[in-house]
Amino acid sequence: MRPDSRLARHLPHKMITLACAALALLVAPTTTSAQTDQLVQWTTEAGGNGHWYRYLSPVSIFEPFSFATAQSAAEASSYNGLQGYLATITSQAEQDFMNGAFSYLLGFGGTGTAWLGASDAATEGEWRWLGGPEAGQLVSYTNWRPGHPVAAAGFENYDLLALSIFGGSPTTYGWVSVEQSGGALGYIIEYGNGPVTTVPEPGPLGLLAAGAAAFGMMVRRRREDAARG
Repeated sequence: MRPDSRLARHLPHKMITLACAALALLVAPTTTSAQTDQLVQWTTEAGGNGHWYRYLSPVSIFEPFSFATAQSAAEASSYNGLQGYLATITSQAEQDFMNGAFSYLLGFGGTGTAWLGASDAATEGEWRWLGGPEAGQLVSYTNWRPGHPVAAAGFENYDLLALSIFGGSPTTYGWVSVEQSGGALGYIIEYGNGPVTTVPEPGPLGLLAAGAAAFGMMVRRRREDAARG
């Protein structure tokens, strides 16, 4: 028998386990970044609407969100009993709040984008909000970057709205139209569409009460049947 194998056989089991764990840490892949999830409220005390806003960014600038992914995630989420939807910006005051609310992920050239909830896919040139209290309404307040929305012949598929961030001194914000196949480095969810309408499942006490009631009814029926017999 080789000396090193005899030594390994006599090592305490805990020492072998710790050595294996240490080796696994050395060779295991590491994650250097995580998805950003920031939540803020535009309070009525600050002149806001009382709604909550959440900004989410991808784990990497090389993995942008599609609009469909962002919209589905927003509409499937809720906070404090309020239904989520891709954010709507309906005033300069709300735009100013949104500008300073989050630390936006920026990519190459110090620029970034975040999906908002509007589109002109139904009728070219008619931008409408897709969710929230403004769902279906024409977009009245706008903050387009120069050259946007893109509406030239051959570019009719630039149907989606995103907030555009240009990092610098100062950082500037505006709106851009994005093509259907495009991606963004984040999206903004707004919670302000009233309570979630799903019916909650009964808790343990509710189930216990329902079971007791059913049992009582069964006993009562058996007594009535015995009395008739």
